Amino acid sequence: MELNKHFDYTDNYSEIVHTTRLISAEELTDRFFCAPQWITALMKFRNAIVKPFGLKGEKNLSDFVIVESDRLATISKNNKHLDFVIAFMTEKRMNDSLYLSVCTKVRYNNRMGKFYFTIIKPFHRLICKILLKRVRRNL
Repeated sequence: MELNKHFDYTDNYSEIVHTTRLISAEELTDRFFCAPQWITALMKFRNAIVKPFGLKGEKNLSDFVIVESDRLATISKNNKHLDFVIAFMTEKRMNDSLYLSVCTKVRYNNRMGKFYFTIIKPFHRLICKILLKRVRRNL
């Protein structure tokens, strides 16, 4: 999915980390997907609920990470209900700082995709914020 096409939903969460150590986008994704048990349980619950509606829950999104460069890694999934791209970016800043960001873009392909994302959107936002803050704290 091209990043400059129309999207029905976009978000971007970022954190500044004060460190002299550089981390790559690949390391950011590894740390991001090292989720606490309650998030893993929530994802399993989601997968069980959406299965009867023909929506496949992913076992592990980290399996779909494509490392584009040291500074960018992406996940892109397309299905009949919705398409999405998640971009993980790192950027060295002045004064021993590192900028980390996670950006999600979603396009609905039909009403089921819109319904599904409307239900999970609050959880998506919460999980992205929590996991990015967790990465920052653990660096």
